[in-house]
Amino acid sequence: MAKRRILRIDSDEDKKILKAHCRPVKLPDRNIRQLVADMFETMRAANGVGLAAPQVGLPIQLCIVEVPAEVEEQEDGTEVEIAPAAPYVLINPRIVKTSGDEVMRDEGCLSLPGWYGQVPRNSWVTVEFHEPSGKLRRLRRADGLLGWAIQHEVDHLQGVLFTERIRDLSTLRDITKEPDETVMA
Repeated sequence: MAKRRILRIDSDEDKKILKAHCRPVKLPDRNIRQLVADMFETMRAANGVGLAAPQVGLPIQLCIVEVPAEVEEQEDGTEVEIAPAAPYVLINPRIVKTSGDEVMRDEGCLSLPGWYGQVPRNSWVTVEFHEPSGKLRRLRRADGLLGWAIQHEVDHLQGVLFTERIRDLSTLRDITKEPDETVMA
């Protein structure tokens, strides 16, 4: 496995690749498993939940999502995993059905680390995609973090950045910087 460089929204050269419409992946592809392994390593090293191939410089319809493990703290302070991490590999994904309603949520992107803004997304989506083996799958009514991440990553494959979905740009903020102290009058 190899960690790859994540392209940045705030780099003009990188943005050209991030804004491109991605081409479908022709399966079988003997290199896809190594690319997927590299993408998971890259995403995990950056503490992400999802990563799309264009974010590592490849204009192909491939994205990954990993819902973190669910951990519960016990009375004695130890932590117990009650649900394992759930990794997904989506090749040539298509959102085929949506909830039709919108939910606003703080959203960020590994291509603009530290920045978050309020983004409207459907509360659930149904997505069709191929697995690396070529098998066609359908994930019905993906909601919560999984549904949110799928919508974000599929946007990447169409050249749409999360910053373009923000309706009120005043919500976009760098959480790595301390807020200015306000003066009370």
